[in-house]
Amino acid sequence: MYGKIEKALSQFLRTFDRPFTTTEINLLLKPYGEKATVEEIDEFLRADDRVFALEGHYYMTHAGVFNGMFFSFVPTAKELEQKLFIPGDRCIPFADSEILSSQLKFIYNDRILPKKIMTTDCNTAREFFTFFGDEYASQYIAADPINNKTEIANNNFELPSKINLTGISLEKVISDFNFHKGDRILCRMVDWDQGIIEIFPILNHRKTILELNEEIEKIKLWNENLENELLGSFDKMGPCSSMEQQLSFAFLEHRKELCTPACGSIHEFLNTTKKISMELFGVETRLWKKGEDVPAVGKWNREMLGSGLEACLPALQPPACLLDCIIKDRLFNKKEIEPEEILKDFLPEEMEISKEEEEFITLQIIKRSDILREHYNWLADFPVASLRHKALGLFAKVQNLVFDIDGAGEKIERFPQQELVILSQLFAHAARILDMLSNENECKDDDRDALKLSLEGMEMNFEDICPELRNALDRCYAEQFKVV
Repeated sequence: MYGKIEKALSQFLRTFDRPFTTTEINLLLKPYGEKATVEEIDEFLRADDRVFALEGHYYMTHAGVFNGMFFSFVPTAKELEQKLFIPGDRCIPFADSEILSSQLKFIYNDRILPKKIMTTDCNTAREFFTFFGDEYASQYIAADPINNKTEIANNNFELPSKINLTGISLEKVISDFNFHKGDRILCRMVDWDQGIIEIFPILNHRKTILELNEEIEKIKLWNENLENELLGSFDKMGPCSSMEQQLSFAFLEHRKELCTPACGSIHEFLNTTKKISMELFGVETRLWKKGEDVPAVGKWNREMLGSGLEACLPALQPPACLLDCIIKDRLFNKKEIEPEEILKDFLPEEMEISKEEEEFITLQIIKRSDILREHYNWLADFPVASLRHKALGLFAKVQNLVFDIDGAGEKIERFPQQELVILSQLFAHAARILDMLSNENECKDDDRDALKLSLEGMEMNFEDICPELRNALDRCYAEQFKVV
């Protein structure tokens, strides 16, 4: 039954093209004998990447927002030499981020254009994935099916000097129109769910000087509009979870002005804007005010400081699998399952809980221990056990520091912001790794090698930021105990 409900929900959230409320979701659940509260549905929808939350408790799917919208890009000289283009990040934020760019389908004259392989240098390859962030570009390149047999993942995602990418053939367009360098490809999102995009060549080389000047002015105005919308969104939405999400919010609210046949491209925009650039956000990258650090705390979340660090930085949510990972770690190391010891590992060191809370968590520990012990296989657990132990150790250190900083309240705004951002990212990444390791059957050899390298890098990052954050904590506590 659950599988059918999940399938129905997924179909709805991938295809429904009108604003909707929690009522529509309950109507969807009704045939299955299920019903959820407004609060439960709201929580579910706000956490789903396929949905935009609108005003007045309305929602809109990405399919509903972006189907029919226009965007564009200008193929590079290297692409035209090989008579193709690489989708890469050019369809951000219009296409489904879960569909690899190499798997998107492009229609020209009612026919799907064939795939074509581009061979290029690693730096050029990275440029096609700019808006995924430099920290993730090589991972997207490695995920291209043409690179399945390469050792990129095993080499800590370092790219070889020469790389292949799956592109889309432009041979038909070039033969039809003598498509030139400087000509533009206009795109229209046809089907967000299926990843189908229609393309139209814009032949700038055939235009008169007057027409070209008009084109330049339109693109200039488009760039100015996008710049203004992004600057406004920084204060309203903050750094979001990615550059893709930052752009999606900007285009959501202003798609009537930005998603027209007279549109520019995000790459051209980045090359021309003097107010916005890619800035470091901890170990990641975000669009932000040029030359300014991206802070952990700003106008978008300052009012949440009084509710604690977790409210301010939503990434600070312990993984649901944490208790299971701790229990499995003890089972692997043939330690006694002592609820008191597991409770210590489960909670931050300085956290105090009520007697009732302690009894509740202890009961959960006993129940989960009994279930896990019954089906535990030491040999099956062996391949991931050491990695899980390492991840638990890192997570505990990060969680303890997060808890200590949480006690600083509104003074968190005075902490070193980049270090605070990195701390939240380490928390989220460590939680994600524990989740991956919680099911040994889903963690392959290649994944384990990559996770090992990732954990080593995260430990180094933690050692780098910990002293500065601890010093900030000491200063905070010292101010509280000044003698008057």
